[in-house]
Amino acid sequence: MKKIILPFQRVLIQKRLCVGCTSPLDKAKKLGKLSERRELVECKCRRRYVYNKELNEYQRASFQEEQQLLKELNKKPVL
Repeated sequence: MKKIILPFQRVLIQKRLCVGCTSPLDKAKKLGKLSERRELVECKCRRRYVYNKELNEYQRASFQEEQQLLKELNKKPVL
């Protein structure tokens, strides 16, 4: 089954579309920076992606990348 689905998902991501709902990832909500060159974004269907500014492309966010952002958010003082 993965051999069928993965090529379609790659094409959608190359076209900057969410693999779940096909919404444009350029309009996704920015959650925060993982580094100077990488941002975590969330589609309206709640799937998360990493945007690489240097390569100008998206990829699905790993669990570790999501946890990294949560740790950073918890470090910031709440005003």
